[in-house]
Amino acid sequence: MESRWTSNSGATAVGRPAQTIFVFGPFRLDAAQRRIERYGTPVQLPDRAFDILLMLIAQAGTVVSKSDLITRVWPDSNVDEGSLRVHVAALRKALGEDSAGTRYLSTVSGRGYCFVGSVSRLERTQLAPVAPIDVSNLPPRPRHTVGRKQIIDDISDQLRTHRFVTVVGSGGIGKTTVAVSVGHALLAEFAGQVYFLSLDEVGDAALVPGVAASALGLPAHSSDASDSLAAFLRNRRVLLILDCCEHVIETAAALGERLYKEAPELHILATSREALRVEGEHIHRLLPLAVPPDNLVLTAASARAYSAVELFVERAAAGSGEFELTNANASDVGNLCRRLDGIPFAIELIAGHVGAYGVKSMVQLLEKQFNLLWEGRRTALPRHRTLRATIEWSHDLLSGPERVTLSRLSVFVGPFSLEAARSIVGFDETDDNNIMASLASLVAKSMLVLTTGPQSSRYRLLDATRAYAQEKLAARAEAAMMARRHACYFLELLEHMEDDPEDLSAITDQFGNIRGALTWCFSDPGDRGTGVALTAAAIPLFFKLSLLAECQHWATRAIAALDGTDQGVRHDLALHAALGSARMLTGQIDDFGIHCVDRAFQLAGKVGDVAGQIRLIDRLHLLQLFAGHFDDALTTARRGEAIALASEDSAALARTRVLLGISCHYLGDVTAARSHIESALLHPDLEANIRGGLTIDYPRRAHITLARLLWLQGYPDQATDLARQAISDVMAVNHPITLCRALVWAFDIFYWNEDLEAYEEHIDGVVLESRRHGLAILQAVGEAMKAIALLARGATDPGLGMLKGAVGTLQGHRFGAVAGLRAPLAAALAVAGRGDEALDTIDQAIAQARRCSFLMDMPDMLRVRAEVLMRKGNANSLQAERNLEQSLELARNQGALGYELRTAISLARLWSRQGRHKDAHDLLAPIHGRFTEGFQTSSLKAVGELLGHLSPPRSGSLAAS
Repeated sequence: MESRWTSNSGATAVGRPAQTIFVFGPFRLDAAQRRIERYGTPVQLPDRAFDILLMLIAQAGTVVSKSDLITRVWPDSNVDEGSLRVHVAALRKALGEDSAGTRYLSTVSGRGYCFVGSVSRLERTQLAPVAPIDVSNLPPRPRHTVGRKQIIDDISDQLRTHRFVTVVGSGGIGKTTVAVSVGHALLAEFAGQVYFLSLDEVGDAALVPGVAASALGLPAHSSDASDSLAAFLRNRRVLLILDCCEHVIETAAALGERLYKEAPELHILATSREALRVEGEHIHRLLPLAVPPDNLVLTAASARAYSAVELFVERAAAGSGEFELTNANASDVGNLCRRLDGIPFAIELIAGHVGAYGVKSMVQLLEKQFNLLWEGRRTALPRHRTLRATIEWSHDLLSGPERVTLSRLSVFVGPFSLEAARSIVGFDETDDNNIMASLASLVAKSMLVLTTGPQSSRYRLLDATRAYAQEKLAARAEAAMMARRHACYFLELLEHMEDDPEDLSAITDQFGNIRGALTWCFSDPGDRGTGVALTAAAIPLFFKLSLLAECQHWATRAIAALDGTDQGVRHDLALHAALGSARMLTGQIDDFGIHCVDRAFQLAGKVGDVAGQIRLIDRLHLLQLFAGHFDDALTTARRGEAIALASEDSAALARTRVLLGISCHYLGDVTAARSHIESALLHPDLEANIRGGLTIDYPRRAHITLARLLWLQGYPDQATDLARQAISDVMAVNHPITLCRALVWAFDIFYWNEDLEAYEEHIDGVVLESRRHGLAILQAVGEAMKAIALLARGATDPGLGMLKGAVGTLQGHRFGAVAGLRAPLAAALAVAGRGDEALDTIDQAIAQARRCSFLMDMPDMLRVRAEVLMRKGNANSLQAERNLEQSLELARNQGALGYELRTAISLARLWSRQGRHKDAHDLLAPIHGRFTEGFQTSSLKAVGELLGHLSPPRSGSLAAS
C-alpha cells in the first residue's frame, strides 16, 4: 500500500523504494513494507496512524506542527484536529505508553507533536527523493543548480563513504548552493537530522563552538560548547554542514576534527576557500561550470550543451524578459561565459545586465577589463583574479556616487534597513537624494539584493560583492570612519529603544550588524568607548534572543574597557547586572555572579535610580535563591521593601512583597508568604514594566506562588486552576527564559496532586527550550521533572537514572534548592531496594536544607526519611515514627495542611500495621475534616478509603453479618 504521506509532495520513491528500518525500544518499523513489529509480533495500526508515526519518527526530536501533520496525512480531505488527536491516541495505545516505562510521543502545547524516543536506523540504502521533511535551520532547496546535479550526487556518495568532505573553491563558485542541495538530497537518509551552520556572520572565531551548539539546540557556553557538541553527537547519525569556514578556519578546523573523531555516526560537510587540513577530511574541489572552447562557432542548440551557457540564458531571461538565445548571439554568449571562467556568481551578475548593454558590448568591456586586471595583478591567485575581475567590471559600470555608496554599504553585515543605509552612508542632506538613487540603481544592476516583507524591507550585499566593496572602502581610507558610523548608528538605535523595548522585535534580523559592530569596536583599530556603550545598549536584545552566553562574552570584554566617567558608571551598572544574571541563568552560580549584581545595585543607588534598584533587588534575590542563600534573600527582599517605601512607589512596593512572599515560602512560613503575595496582588500595576528594561521577572509569578501556597494550605482545586491559568498567560508571552522559569515553579502543584500526566507536555517543553537556549539550571531541573514523571508511571530504571543524573548536575552547579529534589530521589531508591543509598541521600538532603534554612520541603523530607526507614524493616519503625511526628509538628507550625495530610497518611498506615487502628483514625479524621475541596485528588481519596478501613464497626453489625 502506498503511503499517503508522499502522495501530495510531488516526489515519490517509485522504482527505488525506501529500505530504511527504524528501531526504537522493542519496536521495529519497516518504512518500505509499512510494517511495525513489537518483539517480532506485528502491531496493527490504521493507515493514517502509521503515516503520522512515520512522519514523526523521521523527524525524531523535532516538533511537527499539527497543521503539517494534517496536510501530509490528509492531503485531499478537510479534517479538524480532533481526527489527528484520535489517531495520536491510537498510536500511544499501540505503543503501550499507558503501561511501558518509555514515552515515545510528546505533545508540545500550542505547537504540535514530537517523537522523543531514541531511534536507530538499519539497512540504509541510497534513497530516491521522498516528501521533504521540515527541519528548523536547513535553508530552502536552491532553485538554480544548473550543471551541478552530478556533483551533488558525487558529494553525497563521498559523504556516505568518508564522512568528512570539504567543498573547496573560490568565492562565488556556488559552494553554499551545492552544500544546501546535498543536505536536501540526504535529508531522508539522515531522518531529518541535517543541520546547516552558516559562519559568515560570526566575526569572532571564539564564538564558533557556541554558535554551532545553539544551531543544534544545545547550551552555548563559550567554555564548554565543544564538549556539549561532542557529547550530543557521539551516538547520533547526523549530517552537519559548516558553511563559509575560511574567515574562522582555525577554530572551524579544530572543531570539525574533534567532532569527526569523537562522533562515529556524524557526517560533516564543510565549505571553504581553502582546505581545513585536518584528519579525516576529503577534499572536493568545486570546478566551474562547463564553458565552450575558444574559437568555436556556436549555434543556439550547441551552446545550450554547456552548463555555463544554460545558466546565463536562464538568469538573463529572468532579468530581462526580452532576452533570447539565438544563432546570432550564441558565440558572444559562449565568449562571455568563457571569459567569466564558468563561475556561477559572475555569470549571474553579468546576465543581469544583458538587457541594458547587449551581449556584444559586454564582451568588449569584459575583455578590456580582464586584460588590465591580469597585467596589474600577476601575484594574485587565479580564483581571486577571476571573481575580482567580474566584480571589478560590474563596479566600473557604476556611476561615481554609486561606487561610493557601494563601498560604504560594505560596512553592513547581513540585512540592513533603508534608514540605516541613509544614516550611515550619507553625510549630509545633499547626500540623501544621491543615496536613494544609488540604492535603487544598485538593486537594478544586481549589486544589491532587496528583500521585501509584509512589514519591512531589507537590503543585503552578497558576500563576494561585500568583500570586494570592502577593499574599495579601504582604498578610499574610509574603513575606520564607516565602521565608527556603523557602530554609532546601532548604538543610537538601541538606546532609542530603551523607552519601548517591544520595538526590539523589529530589529532582531539585524543582530548580525550589532555583532559586527561589537567585533570592530573591540578590535585593535576599534573604539572601546563605543563598544562599551553598544554592549550595554544591546543587553536587552541579548536577553530577548536568549543569547546569554554571547551576552557574557561581550559584557566581560566591555567591563575590562570601562572608564571612570559618569557615563562609565551607567554602563558599569548595566554590564555587571547583565553579566551576573546571564551567568546565573546559564548555570554559573558563584560568588562572582552575586558580586556583579550587588555591584550594579550599589551603583544604581549611587546615581539615584530607584527603579533600577528594584529590578536589581529582584535579580539579586533570585541569584541568592539559586545559590541557596535563603536567609540573605529574605534580607535582600526587606531591603527592597525599604527602598520602595522610602520612594513611595506603590508598584515597586508590590513587587518587593512578591519577593518577601517567595522568601517566606522557601523558609517555611506559609501564612506570612500568602499574606505578602495577596498584598502584592492588590496592586493593579504589579506586572507593569515586567517586559520593560532588562528584567528577568515574568508575568504571573505571584499567581503561581499563590497557587503553591494554596495547595499547602489545603486548597488543591483552587491551586490547580490558578496554576493552569497562569501557565497559559505566560505561554502567550512566547519567551523561552520566562516560560521555563514559570513551568519549573508551577511543577510542584501537579506533583503534589499526583497529576503529572496533564503536565508532561510542559515538562518536555522545559527540557527542549532550556537546552536550546543554554539555560543549564533550568534544563537540569526540567530533566529532574521528566524523571519524576517517569517514576510516577512506574518506569523505575530510566526514571531513577535520569533523576540521579539531574541531581548530580544541579549539585555540581551549586544549586541551592537541590535538596528538594533529593527527596523523590531517595524515595525512588528505596522503592528500587537500595535502602542504604536512599537513607544516605535523604540524610544529605535534610542536612543541606537545615544548613541553608531551606525549610519549604522539610516536612516532606522527614516523611520520606520515615518511608525509607520503614522499607528497611521493622527495626526502623520507631525511628520512622519519630520522623513522622516531627514532620507533622513542623507542617502544623508552617501552616502546611497539604504536607500535614501526606504525613498523616504515612503515620496512620504505620499505626494500622501495628494494630493501632483507633489512634490512626483519630489522627486522620480531624485533618480530613479541615478540607473543603480537592476530594478527587489522590491524597484525599486515599484518606477516605483509609478512614473507611479504620472506622470502628457500628452497633449490631456483627449480628447482621
